[in-house]
Amino acid sequence: MTPEERAERGRELEGLAFTFCKAAFLALLLRRYTLFGTASAAVVLYLAAARCGVREWRCFVKPPWVVAILALVAASEARRLWTR
Repeated sequence: MTPEERAERGRELEGLAFTFCKAAFLALLLRRYTLFGTASAAVVLYLAAARCGVREWRCFVKPPWVVAILALVAASEARRLWTR
């Protein structure tokens, strides 16, 4: 592996680590509302991005399914949290 290839691989791994760092930080802030908060935020932000004309999303679940699935997750999580 050349030094350039090794550096590129390191940048890819750091990108993944940063993603998990953001997730952990949100979980620390939101605690038991993490899934509800992140799913709701994703739905709102994806819909806003679509309204601005963005049609290519990096999520592995492609539009419009990502919005529908995350909306379902947010709704079921809201029901679970607030119907006790």
